[in-house]
Amino acid sequence: MATPAPIDAGPAGLLRAMPKVELHCHLEGSMTPETVGLLAARHRADTSEIWPHGLPEKFSFEGFPDFARQFFFGLRLLRTGDDLHTAVVALGADLAANNVRYAEVTTTVFTHLTGGMPAAEYGAALTDGRRQVLAEFGVELAWVIDIPRDLEMPDSTITVDYLASGDGPDGLVAIGLGGYEVGFPPEPYAPQFARARAMGLPAVPHAGETEGAASVRGALDTLGAVRIGHGVRCLEDPELVARLRDSGTMLEVCPTSNLLLHVVESMDDHPLPRLRDAGVRVCINSDDPGMFATDMTTELSIAHARLGVSLDDLRAMQLDALDASFASPATRRRLLPQLVDPIEV
Repeated sequence: MATPAPIDAGPAGLLRAMPKVELHCHLEGSMTPETVGLLAARHRADTSEIWPHGLPEKFSFEGFPDFARQFFFGLRLLRTGDDLHTAVVALGADLAANNVRYAEVTTTVFTHLTGGMPAAEYGAALTDGRRQVLAEFGVELAWVIDIPRDLEMPDSTITVDYLASGDGPDGLVAIGLGGYEVGFPPEPYAPQFARARAMGLPAVPHAGETEGAASVRGALDTLGAVRIGHGVRCLEDPELVARLRDSGTMLEVCPTSNLLLHVVESMDDHPLPRLRDAGVRVCINSDDPGMFATDMTTELSIAHARLGVSLDDLRAMQLDALDASFASPATRRRLLPQLVDPIEV
């Protein structure tokens, strides 16, 4: 399925210039064809096994298996700390181009450690990349390290042991649970999340994306989730919707991702308007922007033009995302005036 064309949302300059906060973006899924091509050349990797006609200008795919095949090719190119640093800086440049001022970026340590990257090298690459992105682009990154539930089984402690090791990067703020939900419920990961919470790392698992409301409930009850990645299928359970509304739990909603991975069949069917009508807190995010050929400006354009979110509400969502973030008090003080002041275009 090809990525939907960007929507003309009226004052396009206003949407791009709008200062933004993103809470749901995967480092490993942020790699564009340009970054994949650079790393493939660095490692003399043959891209024709995946793209026989050459690397495309934009990735597209037919369903989840094709997405996974392309995703894991790119992931296998992240072989060294230098490769990881390259991906971080490339993401920082893309975020800056969309005037994202603060982003909590998910990265999957399990895949890198089991692929042979030393733990200290992984952490140093994220730290050094984060510093360069702030210095060069003025974008502050924070890290969410997730457990990939379809790769790291519940009896493994590789991720949580890494979190406890002291090798973690600067800016580490939370633990996540990613990967394919079907067949991998959240409950078995309760011990790992309890350990992480004892270290001061709050839980922000994916739930309610490719599985239903029970997945969201399990993430809340057994993992102690304070935010939910996606969560859109909570609408299947009115009592759960009321619980999310009353607790103020933020859902990190990713419209293009939901369309391309067949969580929804068309953008017109996207549940964002119903979530907002129900009083559930939501913020807009890009998820895997390199793979999905999207960015925050495009996602806000879709929310405005296709899902009925006003420009004023989009601005208010940025403030709400900052409120739901794990940004430090100093970062909040720095960003708040940027998010509130009128935008000049």
